[in-house]
Amino acid sequence: MIIVLAIGKSKYESMVDICLTARALGASSVVLTSSSHEMNSKLKRFCNSVTNRWGGSFSVQFVSNWKSYISTKTNYKTVYLTRYGIPIQKQQYSIRSYKNILLIISTDKERPELNKISDFNISITAQPHSSIASMAIFLNMYYAGRELSLNFSKAQYKVVPSQHDSILKER
Repeated sequence: MIIVLAIGKSKYESMVDICLTARALGASSVVLTSSSHEMNSKLKRFCNSVTNRWGGSFSVQFVSNWKSYISTKTNYKTVYLTRYGIPIQKQQYSIRSYKNILLIISTDKERPELNKISDFNISITAQPHSSIASMAIFLNMYYAGRELSLNFSKAQYKVVPSQHDSILKER
């Protein structure tokens, strides 16, 4: 099970992108550090709506203290995605051996304190990039591409692949 912990202040649209990407690529939940009750409620409704229509099981949670939250995940390996970490290519096989991963992204700035408390500090690239892109690449690496063919249970809709048309089919 992979839980994504997104630390930092983000706009609603960025949080939607984090949740949609995490869900589509195989994470079971996202935990956010947002403190806006109104935005949290709106985001939770949106994610529940997507999951109800497109299937699977996915949840969104909100925490005020990310350090306390990390300390409760004792049976998880913590992976901090930072451009200053060890390249993902050098650690992908050892990380894949763990079933429970707490995948940590920082949406507004680097957090050096995470380097000390994380089991793995992983860089996707040493170039500027978004935390959402890092998360997507990590999930693709972890699942070795299998997440691209996920079948979500209880889906009401399905995209039918087509070269020239956009086809959305109710199940």
